[in-house]
Formats: sequence, C-alpha cells, structure tokens
Amino acid sequence: MDKETELRLGIKSILSQYDHYFTRAPHTRYWLVVVDNHFENCYSFFIYMQRFKAKLVKSYEIACFDRDKSHYTHYLKALKQHSNLSVEYRDTNRLFRPDNEIKVDLIHGHNLHNRKIS
Repeated sequence: MDKETELRLGIKSILSQYDHYFTRAPHTRYWLVVVDNHFENCYSFFIYMQRFKAKLVKSYEIACFDRDKSHYTHYLKALKQHSNLSVEYRDTNRLFRPDNEIKVDLIHGHNLHNRKIS
C-alpha cells in the first residue's frame, strides 16, 4: 500500500473513531488530547469526556501511529476540520512528578495506604 492511501485510510479511521466516541451526551464535556510519546516512538490521539459534577474522566484512544511529523500534521489538520473540540497537547519528554505538596488525592489514588476505611 502506498503512503498516500495509507494516510487516507488512517484519517478515515481516526474520524470514524472520533464519531463513535463523540456521542454528544447531555451534560458532558469533551476534549481532545494529542500525546507525543517518546517511549513508544508514536503519536497518540485521545478523546476525553467527563460528565458535569462527576469526578470520573474517561478517555479513549482514537489513533496511534509512528512518529512521522508529516502524518501527524495531516491527522491533526483533518481532526481539527472535523471537530470543534479543544485540543490539549502532551509530550512525554516533559513529564512532571508529584510535588511534595500533594498529600491526598483520592481520585488518582495518592496516599491510599493512610486512608481510613469505615
């Protein structure tokens, strides 16, 4: 398969996955996350969703492909033309470590061993 056909099928796939997970559920916030993953040498695109007044955030991977800047540009352009959702960018080269000031974060499981269970 030539590169142009592969790219066209990849874009069709990401838009199909996007349409599958973007259900426009009422009282739900949606946004896109693009990750430049240096550990696995790939780019990943996710759709995140959170119901209002809920703590749980769900995410679904809608595409993952090799770290090719031209593919990345085409995928992102097609997704932005198809969607009006905000896009958050992440890079695994700039990961952060929890600060000493985080004492308890039950949503993410920090400090579970000190939590009292009734």
